[in-house]
Formats: sequence, structure tokens, C-alpha cells
Amino acid sequence: MPALLRSCFAVLAATLLTVSPSPAFDHPLSEEAVREAYFLGQRRDETTANFLNKYTQRLAPPESGPYISYVSFFTPYANAVELSRQNQLGGSAQDALQEYRKHGSIVRVVITIEFTANYNFLIEKPTNSRSGSPKGYQLRSPDFWRDFSYRVFQKDQAIPAANMEGQASYGTSDGGNSNLTGAIVTLYFDAESIAPADDADVIIDTINNQQVIATFNLTSLR
Repeated sequence: MPALLRSCFAVLAATLLTVSPSPAFDHPLSEEAVREAYFLGQRRDETTANFLNKYTQRLAPPESGPYISYVSFFTPYANAVELSRQNQLGGSAQDALQEYRKHGSIVRVVITIEFTANYNFLIEKPTNSRSGSPKGYQLRSPDFWRDFSYRVFQKDQAIPAANMEGQASYGTSDGGNSNLTGAIVTLYFDAESIAPADDADVIIDTINNQQVIATFNLTSLR
């Protein structure tokens, strides 16, 4: 091999070894990235689903208590894809770009709570204070999710959420009645508050010392 060619290979190898890794997720998003995310979300096909699946963890059901079934960690790019899939970014890529400029880079953590056989829409209560009195029932509040705590940590450092909201979920029983089945809780973070090279631990404390942890390797997410 000629000396000049060997020298070129050596320089290329040294460059590849010394290039610093890129951030784990795009922030801020370029106009091209916003458009790309918009069109990926609009596809609503297997490609979209496979991409978004990387941002969601399905957790094992508990032995008792409420079931934290899914936890999603949407980076700014994944958030744009998901909102486009849900038709929440307007009817064009230009609308999506304007929406991004309006709200900036947002990280969304979405937590799905489902009821179980021993934690459902009915709460058992004694009909009076006397021991041995018959049991009665009352409906669980749609805001039950507010009794839980939701936190995100990176390297033992709590990351404060900019906002939090929850929405009760309902389903239809065999008798045709609409019953409370759980809730979806969403935490919003400014992307500036998230370290893209560190893991993120999403921690949910529910009842009876039940704690659920979902860890996301942010270096593997765009």
C-alpha cells in the first residue's frame, strides 16, 4: 500500500476514534427534523409504530394494587412524531413547525394506570362504625391518580416537571354501563432540564408502599 494511502487511512481511523458522541436526542429540533417527525407521524403504519415502541415500556402487573401498565418517555423528536400521529400538530408540516416554535422543545412522560381485581372503580366501606356491620361501596374518584406521586430522576437528582395533568379512563361493562378503568398521567419537562447522556428513572409511588420504576437509556433515543 502506498505511503500516502496508508497515511489517509490512519487519519481517518484516528478521526473516527476521537469523534465525540452526538447528543442522545435532538434539541433544539431543526426545521428539517420537525418536518421529518411530522411526516413520520402522519404515516401511522408499522414504521411509525416501530419507532415509537422504543420510547415506551410495558411493565409487569403487580400482585395487588393499581397496575402501572405503560410508561413512555417522549423526547422532543419522538413527541413531535406522536403528536403528529394523534393529529395534534395541524394539517401540514408548516403547522407542525409553527407549533414547535410556539411551545419549544418538550419532553413528555406518559404513565398509564389500569385497575385490577383488588383495586378498581369501587371502594369497599362499612355501612356504619359498628364492628361486623355489613359492607357498602362507593365509587372511586376520577381524580384518584392525584393520590400517587410521580418523579423523574437522573443520577439521584430530581428533575422538576414544568406541568402535570391527568385524565380518567373509562370502559363499557357487559351490562352497557360506563365504568372508570384507570387514568393516563402526563408530565411535561423543558428539554433543557434533561441531561441527554444520562439514564432517566421514572418513579411512581402508588399505595401500600408500592413503587414502580421505569429506566430509560437516553443515549439510545433520538
